[in-house]
Amino acid sequence: MNKKKLFWSVFTVALLGVAAIQFVPAPALVIPATLPAEQREAHRLLNFEGISNFRDLGGYPTTDGRQVKWGVLYRAATLGESSKADLVGLQQLTLATLIDFRSSAEKTEEPDQLPDPTGFKVVEIPTLDEGNEAMVGEIMARIESGNFDGFDPNATMLEANRQFASTFTPQFRQFMQTVLEADGAPVAWHCSAGKDRTGFAAAILLRILGVPQDVVMQDYMASRQHALESRRSQLVLLRVFKGEEAADKLAVLMGVEEAWLEAAFAEIDAKWGSFDNYVREGLGLTEADIAQLQATLLSTPAAAGV
Repeated sequence: MNKKKLFWSVFTVALLGVAAIQFVPAPALVIPATLPAEQREAHRLLNFEGISNFRDLGGYPTTDGRQVKWGVLYRAATLGESSKADLVGLQQLTLATLIDFRSSAEKTEEPDQLPDPTGFKVVEIPTLDEGNEAMVGEIMARIESGNFDGFDPNATMLEANRQFASTFTPQFRQFMQTVLEADGAPVAWHCSAGKDRTGFAAAILLRILGVPQDVVMQDYMASRQHALESRRSQLVLLRVFKGEEAADKLAVLMGVEEAWLEAAFAEIDAKWGSFDNYVREGLGLTEADIAQLQATLLSTPAAAGV
């Protein structure tokens, strides 16, 4: 969800002091799939300059002894601040498809910066569209007024994740169909922070591929550190100018909690009866579709770099 620029207009001058670091040459992009197998895990988080939380889902084991291929599934935060070097890096990934889960307001405020020509298809799947805009508006109003009475950021995120598994099933059905249509070619998907909508999408796809639940949760929780680090300057300035309560409330929204994904899966069980029923009836995947996903996105460890 897009909180990144809620306070940008207020703190622009304060942030200008860090602009000089942009002139320090960044190291070349390291793409895990191009490395020897034993080095890939250490570079799961790709070192883009302006794109945070961009991760390769390769290497995760499945219950049948296979693993997710490297270089075919990527999850990320917004691409609104891609540097020139990042644009070159995106082309090096040879993506077939980029999926954008952001709302219309988010895309208007911070358009993706993409290579020209992109070289890949962009699929827009707005999720939490009007709801996200309303929530951001409420947060901004509360920060300005200093009144947080009755506002529970954890409850807000629990409800959002329940909606992913119910209200927004058509959006995630489109996501799964888009991955299926790519037929094993590299796909990336993102929202704003790359943790909520993006995280749920990654979780259901990994479960369909046969990745154990504890590993799915491990990937989901990996966004906590990356999301908070990318917003650290905003939180520091918010704490200074708007107080502890405002910063603490927003820090919850910017983070990730296991309970949020657990709430989504509990909603799946409550609404659909089981995850298998959700996959078939909600996401519309047949046994042949699931077999195709597994055949194109998984391999044996010895061949996992293919």
